[in-house]
Amino acid sequence: MDFISDLLFTLLAHRVGVYVLGLFCGGRFKGESGFAWGWAVAVGGLVLFAPFVAFIALLIYARG
Repeated sequence: MDFISDLLFTLLAHRVGVYVLGLFCGGRFKGESGFAWGWAVAVGGLVLFAPFVAFIALLIYARG
């Protein structure tokens, strides 16, 4: 079960990362090679986790 969720998150992060990096590169980024795949997953993971980090920061800011 852990493998399935990890695979789904990685594929989702890759798709989001390819989309975001494609916007920056004018649509030329495909994310197919190994290095580009890693960049796409890293950027996609950051984009997917950013709302949670912002929410936690907002809670800390509002509390203090």
